[in-house]
Amino acid sequence: MIVTMTFTGDELILALIGLVRATRPAMLRQEADGFSVDFQAIASSTTPGPADRLLLKIGALMNNPAEATPEKSNEPPVDGSRSLALDAAEARQIADALAKLERLQAWPRDVMEMSRALRARLASEPGAGSGGD
Repeated sequence: MIVTMTFTGDELILALIGLVRATRPAMLRQEADGFSVDFQAIASSTTPGPADRLLLKIGALMNNPAEATPEKSNEPPVDGSRSLALDAAEARQIADALAKLERLQAWPRDVMEMSRALRARLASEPGAGSGGD
């Protein structure tokens, strides 16, 4: 079953970082003003795995938010939220990556709260219960 979830910009970044750290940490590049994610290696892959496809889907949404909004408007939503169609396996994959990210290092309380709330939302989607915590 495919469901459309709406993410805030911060939630989407957190989901992306969680997935990158859990599946392809070499994609994360430290820069002077923060970080970037190098999608080139998986974008050129002829046989991307499920994690790679999900990373590409999130990357495309972040680069072109209007493409993934249900209304297909030409402008991204004013509040920065973005909608993403996920199947149960993708929702579980994001939730599991967030749980792993929470265990990897100490995070500020607001980030932990956002991660836990997002995991709860992902788990509440039909058929998307998280398999690990």
